Amino acid sequence: MAFQEFNNTGYWGKPTATIDWCEKNYEVNYYVAEMWNTISNLMMIIPPLWGIWDMKKQKFARRFFLCYAFILVVGFGSLAFHMTLLYEMQLFDELPMVWGTCYCVYCLSIVKHDMKSKIIPNKLLLLILIIISIGFAIIYLAWPQPLLQHVCYGILVAISLAQEIKLILEFKCAVCKRMFIVAIALYLFGFFLWNIDNILCKNITILREQIPMFLQPFTQMHAWWHIFAGYGVYIQVLFCIHSTYDYHKKYKLSNLLLPEHLYFSIRWQKPTKSLTLIKSNLPMVN
Repeated sequence: MAFQEFNNTGYWGKPTATIDWCEKNYEVNYYVAEMWNTISNLMMIIPPLWGIWDMKKQKFARRFFLCYAFILVVGFGSLAFHMTLLYEMQLFDELPMVWGTCYCVYCLSIVKHDMKSKIIPNKLLLLILIIISIGFAIIYLAWPQPLLQHVCYGILVAISLAQEIKLILEFKCAVCKRMFIVAIALYLFGFFLWNIDNILCKNITILREQIPMFLQPFTQMHAWWHIFAGYGVYIQVLFCIHSTYDYHKKYKLSNLLLPEHLYFSIRWQKPTKSLTLIKSNLPMVN
């Protein structure tokens, strides 16, 4: 399965990946197969690095470290994949996408679990997700069809979104709802651009040849997918952190956990008059 014919050979040789995207190979640099699809992965590298630092600074539970770590691994994997278009690097990108989403599903399932407890919660679900992760890897290595990865990843994403909606309806948290809307809007817009890149590749390629060179990077729809989807997934991790701590704080007005820096952080804040008004409209959690 390929979205375009393999073209131009560079430093990494002939592509061995099962997918080649709409960006022309080695058009910008001899050492980078797809320049814009490569550097756009910084959106999945820099934010989680910031998140890990911020998480340690605020002493959030260790379980969230792996959420950021998986985004980071996917970011580096995708960067390596698009830089080389080698099959091994493709696996470095696609396998962690499924594994990381499995872990996200698990974290969302244990929001109510006592974070101070040393007992591993929801062991059955954890075991099932581990089996799914290992099983997917084995099947995908034996049958490397991109559609299989897309379907498995899509199902897991849908499950995680359903979990988030369930938490919003149960907790009735206005901040959670707002974070969810921002995250899903960014992700779905990125997914829309991903499909535009796949379906209209020939048209986009013709357009690029007719516009000034400095505008051509803006037509790289797959690169925009990395940016918007990466941002959306990052905010979903913040959603998970906020839901967990907001539940266990039982909506105490002494301090509020709220998003900051365009949803790149969540911080404890002293309630102002407006924040207290928002919080007073939320029901208590027993």
